[in-house]
Amino acid sequence: MKVVFSEPGGAGGAPPRTTDRSTRKNLEAGTAICGLLLAAALHPALSTLLHPPLVAVSALALLLVAGLLAGPRNPGGRLVGVGALAVALAIGYDGLRGHRGMLTLEPGQGTPSFEEEGPDGRSLGLRPLGYGVVLERALPDGGAVLKAGDGASIAVRPGRAASYGGFRFGVAARREGAESSALRIAVAGPHGSSVIEVGPGAPATVDGLQISLEQYFPDFALDNKQQPYSRSAEPRNPAALLRVTRGAEAWRVFVIRAMPGIHRPERLDRVLSLTDVVVSEAVTLRVSREPAAAAALGGMIVMALGMAWTARPA
Repeated sequence: MKVVFSEPGGAGGAPPRTTDRSTRKNLEAGTAICGLLLAAALHPALSTLLHPPLVAVSALALLLVAGLLAGPRNPGGRLVGVGALAVALAIGYDGLRGHRGMLTLEPGQGTPSFEEEGPDGRSLGLRPLGYGVVLERALPDGGAVLKAGDGASIAVRPGRAASYGGFRFGVAARREGAESSALRIAVAGPHGSSVIEVGPGAPATVDGLQISLEQYFPDFALDNKQQPYSRSAEPRNPAALLRVTRGAEAWRVFVIRAMPGIHRPERLDRVLSLTDVVVSEAVTLRVSREPAAAAALGGMIVMALGMAWTARPA
């Protein structure tokens, strides 16, 4: 009896490489995943609590290199590996050479620097931007518009950062500012009443009266000598001293929100009341400088091309 041993693919043809192809694809996918995990582990925006230990980062790097060395020889697999390595190296370089921090401004405020933060979130002091920025206005949708020193506008919105002068700006949070931006004053007279807003250096005119803010007390109180002062910067018991003029006549009128119309000077046929405090809104911006961001983007594009190449029909 004659026994004939044949190749797994059968006689007369080349054996299918299903197992080898599956192994190649798994190796390519593993290389790409290692690259992305390494990039995420090195990313500076990662929370301190989520930073993996150095051993894990080193293991990911070794696996990535092993995947590149032992990977398939087809062009798609090589593109995936090279792209993943480029992403990891670019973000790692940004982690070492980049700068990131926070910047808080109120409308009208400006600064030439930002508060830099280290990898663990510690403050590293002020780092210059290389140019000045002013918060021009806060937008209703949660964004903000900055004005650079050369007059250029930088618009940032939630989920959409903006780049200028080598830095990226993104909205991190919005909160009430430390100071009031205006006081709403109700003016009642013989011909009805109206509401105006006055602020520091911003007087208002109504019914022939010019009303300006002379002194503001966010949390009004009297000391032992019956002198007015503010117990805190919070507008808990707001009051103000206003200067009212009409032609050659002038009055100083005290208003307090808790007691509307408490002060009625002689010969002034109007009643002034403090109705509300308009608090300015501060915008906190996240600032970052990522010199290798373009290389990381290029690496991701190369990875996508490699995966598309690999997935195409044979």
